Amino acid sequence: MKKSNEILSQLKTRKFKVGSLATALTVVVTAIIIVINLIVGQLTDKFSLSLDLTQNKIFSLTEQSINFIKNLDKDVEIILLSDENTFTQTNSYFAQANSVLRKYDLNSNKIKLTYVDTVKNPTYLNEYQDENLTETSIIVKSGDKHKIITVQDIFDIQRSYYGSTITGSKAEQELTSAILYVTSENQTKIAILKGYGEQDSAAFQELLKKNNFNIVEVSLLTQDIPEDVKLAMIYGPERDFDIQSVEKLEKFMAIGGKNLVYALNPNQAEAPNLNAFLEKHGIKVNPGLVYETNMQNVVSNAFEAVNDYVDEEYKSDLKNADIPVLMPYCKPLEATNSENTKVLLQFSLTAGILPKGAAQDFDFAGNVSGPIPSVIISTLKTNTEEDSNLTVIGSYGALMQDYLSSNALNNSAYFVNMINKLTAREDVGITIESKSIGGKELGANKATADTIGDGNNFTDWNINFGHRSFSKKEKQIRWGDCYDKTKT
Repeated sequence: MKKSNEILSQLKTRKFKVGSLATALTVVVTAIIIVINLIVGQLTDKFSLSLDLTQNKIFSLTEQSINFIKNLDKDVEIILLSDENTFTQTNSYFAQANSVLRKYDLNSNKIKLTYVDTVKNPTYLNEYQDENLTETSIIVKSGDKHKIITVQDIFDIQRSYYGSTITGSKAEQELTSAILYVTSENQTKIAILKGYGEQDSAAFQELLKKNNFNIVEVSLLTQDIPEDVKLAMIYGPERDFDIQSVEKLEKFMAIGGKNLVYALNPNQAEAPNLNAFLEKHGIKVNPGLVYETNMQNVVSNAFEAVNDYVDEEYKSDLKNADIPVLMPYCKPLEATNSENTKVLLQFSLTAGILPKGAAQDFDFAGNVSGPIPSVIISTLKTNTEEDSNLTVIGSYGALMQDYLSSNALNNSAYFVNMINKLTAREDVGITIESKSIGGKELGANKATADTIGDGNNFTDWNINFGHRSFSKKEKQIRWGDCYDKTKT
């Protein structure tokens, strides 16, 4: 019995010792974890040590933005009119936007991020009494220039009958654009030409504005193109230009150092005056529409196909040249003067042209005639030291919102890069794009998940000279609604 009691006593003592040791180890480990977290937190705050595992790097800045802000020679202040905790705890989208905001401060010694609680500091807004500010507005300022960014500005919002859905983040796009604006001495001016039933170019204009271009609209019916305009754009006119307007184009191009970009409308009526102007400078618009027989190059039907990059100069600055440019419902182009013209983009060898008024039994596969140019540039000699450039894009659809906002396409990057080169931008050659947000990446529920479609939601598309389409599923040509199509 005595022996049993001794054994029990020993066990109790051992248990106590083990328990004490475990407790001590727990305390030590906990302390180590706390210290590590403190160190990591401090390092993260100071050096932006974080790992962004999202597909589109929605919590990070692109290399282009980082390089830009690291080379700033002016001080910039970013002011968020909210307490940081209040802002980030609103929802996961606001938290993502805040993460991007902090990256600017962390990656540049010229940028300071400030949070201002306007409830506690209401007099702060006295300087901006003429601005329509809210408690979540962002002010970007440098010297005597500033720009206001709203919460609505930093997100792509898709609206429908059932409500609004956040589909993408424009935080980096808006902030880099604002910094570019407040630190730039001059903005390159672009004129959108009006007067002949042009299509809605709002999406492309907005992209250009975000990349620090100054956009003006000019009616050729009543105005000449201002001499301080670097580039003029014709965006999908429905009608031919009259002789007087064509003469204004010639006058503008003759100045030297000017650029004219013409994005064609496949629904445009006969345009002998415009076509004669183009052919004079080595570019011919042929009748019909380009189609693709290789389903690997097709998005939804044979008339929505990706293009090959031809000219190395105009793709050299692309972040990822493996991503294609899509040219939907494109008019076939032809370079008729090899000395002054060059092809920038073209359809593949497996492309063909559907003639206007084609018969029901038209042989698509048997009429392949690729490669077919979709974007051509012509250099115009002038009486000045500088040449001018005429660029023709076979479809204005390539510059529509659905294609510009798609991360699976290079449309926005390519065409902004093209205009940067045409206008010889000296400030910064960056292209600022939005990033799509997936529901899984931000822990969003199904109602607020990424709803970006397949780049096919047209609101103003009305192709009506034929009735053909390809079925991607069946991989064969069939009758369909390829032309008379209006999708919402």
